[in-house]
Amino acid sequence: MLNPSLSCGSPAPVFDLRTPFGVEVRLMDCLLEGPVLLEFIRGTWDPDARRRLARLAEVREKFLARRARILVVACERPDSAFQYLEKHPSPHTVLVDPDRVVTRLYGVLKRFSLPVLNIARPASFVLDRCGFVRYRFVAPLQIHSADLDEILAVLGNL
Repeated sequence: MLNPSLSCGSPAPVFDLRTPFGVEVRLMDCLLEGPVLLEFIRGTWDPDARRRLARLAEVREKFLARRARILVVACERPDSAFQYLEKHPSPHTVLVDPDRVVTRLYGVLKRFSLPVLNIARPASFVLDRCGFVRYRFVAPLQIHSADLDEILAVLGNL
């Protein structure tokens, strides 16, 4: 279920979510520091999402050089993400969206027949400091993800 109204130039929906460790993170506070890459993953249990987290960690310095912050939104329960991140720490802020509220706002919810199986499509949004969408990628399949060089080029132009 894609949100067709959320395109480049649109204001990004604002939200507050918690990390698996219970820390509340406000999107508006993050934007005060600079642009944000908002990355949606299915969950830390997903092998493709784990590879994406690892790849983001590999290029972290390039994002920092552009003063960009990476927020990863996982569609899972906090305890599940906590268990994974305790063993495999991430240099990025990982947020959990157990009720899929933010995932719906951004139009990246992939619906299945059971509510427990409703998960995010892999997706990437670059938000500028004013909170506008400057880049949008929503994967057609869970194995796809946005090109990080393309995202870095967008950030370089902000």
